[in-house]
Amino acid sequence: MSANPAARQRILLLIEPDGLVRSTVASVCRDLQLARVRQITSVAMGEEWLKSGRPDGLLISLSEGDASLAFLTRLREGGMRCDAGIPVAAMARDADAALVARLKELNVRRFLLQPFKLRDVIHTVEQLWPAQELVGA
Repeated sequence: MSANPAARQRILLLIEPDGLVRSTVASVCRDLQLARVRQITSVAMGEEWLKSGRPDGLLISLSEGDASLAFLTRLREGGMRCDAGIPVAAMARDADAALVARLKELNVRRFLLQPFKLRDVIHTVEQLWPAQELVGA
């Protein structure tokens, strides 16, 4: 859990309706220089932001249910300005086998069950960009 100078330029799009969770994740990422965080409160606002923004990674709450999964599907189909293969991590309060299978189909790299510990968030964000990807950064 150390600062990574190469990650300073990375932009993480965080879609999370809970302001406390958003601000905590953003603060930790900033303090540890993991990534710059663009905080968004909903999938609709995230999609709007993606018309002009180009994040290097996405951390998305699945609290909007089907809308969250539909957003991820459009992302993976190349329907947004960012790279369709962008690293994605998801957060949810609960999950069943069907949700986990769907996230796997959508190439979600990491999954966090809420509530989570800060170290879990740090580890999740660090793992969005494996070491071999940082070599070329």
